Amino acid sequence: MKTEKPKLYIASCSFGKDSIATILLALENGKPLDRVVFAEVMFDHERNITGEIPENIQWIKEIAIPKLEAMGVKVDIVRAKDDYMSVCRRKFKEPKANGTVYYGVQNSKPCYANTYLKLEPIKRYYKEIGKGFDIIQYVGIASDEPARLKRLEGTNKISLLDKYGYTEAMAMAKCQEYSLVSPCYSMDSRCGCWFCFNANINRYISIRKNHPEYWQAFKDLYYETGSKSFVYSQTLEQIERRMDAKELNNKLQLSLF
Repeated sequence: MKTEKPKLYIASCSFGKDSIATILLALENGKPLDRVVFAEVMFDHERNITGEIPENIQWIKEIAIPKLEAMGVKVDIVRAKDDYMSVCRRKFKEPKANGTVYYGVQNSKPCYANTYLKLEPIKRYYKEIGKGFDIIQYVGIASDEPARLKRLEGTNKISLLDKYGYTEAMAMAKCQEYSLVSPCYSMDSRCGCWFCFNANINRYISIRKNHPEYWQAFKDLYYETGSKSFVYSQTLEQIERRMDAKELNNKLQLSLF
């Protein structure tokens, strides 16, 4: 007879509202939770520039993780050997370009950062820690995200948010209840890499203003790799003009009060 493997319950956590609320619901409802894994995407290993906004990675490591560990949660941090800069500098043959070209700065799906710098180290982590176990993954997908929930069918992934009827708004309220709301929500409706092509333009403005060395490193990479566009099928120059206009508009609105 085939012996059933013991189960290992792991929550994949980005430290956004949905994944944190998932952990809190597991604790509140006595659900098994052996570990939490956080994949820290790196922009540049050499200069220790992470994909998180600096304020957020500090909050994760100095506030959020200690709070969870005080509740009895074991949190592991994993990183890929590569970083965003090395991925963008990879070359491939492009017949239309008559030779080889860089991958370049990301401007379309599938996301380089998510594929190479987040999913791969998490898969490696599961393989190493899950020897001899059946791994059950808790994922932060809310009850009002039917398309994403549909993709969980037939997998080893469970949404506790859906199980307990939690919408995205309710997930945020749960995080607020425990004072575990990421500072990234002060400038965007979602968390994620500061250089992401899905980020809100306010996040780009914040990085350029508060961490100019990060923004310059990004611009250098953009030009070095000959990237043609960044977001919304627009060049970096066009995006920066939008950022300038947005900043000016914000200043004009403040001057009215």
